Amino acid sequence: MEVHGRNEKGSKFNSILAGIGVGLVVPMLVFVLYWYARFYPQITFGGMFTQFKAEAVMKMISLCASPVLLVFYYFTKKSWDQGAKGLIISVVLLLLITLFIKF
Repeated sequence: MEVHGRNEKGSKFNSILAGIGVGLVVPMLVFVLYWYARFYPQITFGGMFTQFKAEAVMKMISLCASPVLLVFYYFTKKSWDQGAKGLIISVVLLLLITLFIKF
C-alpha cells in the first residue's frame, strides 16, 4: 500500500529485528524516565538496584513494558506485521528475564 508515494510495507521498522530492538529499548527508556522523575535527587541509578529489593525493581521493569502496547498498536495500524512480531518476541523475552531473575 502506497501512502504519499512511500511504500509503508517497506519501512525500516517492518522487520523482526527492528521490532525486537524497539520492544527492548522502549521499556528501558521508560524505566530511566521513571527513575529520573521519581528518585533522581535522592538515589543514583545504580544505587536503586542495590537499595531496593529485587522484587520491587522487577515490578517496575514489568510496568515499564506496558508502553510497548502503544508501539504495538502503532505498528499494526501501519501494517508493519514483521515489526509487530518482533515486539511480541521482545515482550516474551522481557517476561522470561523477569521470571529468571525472580526465581
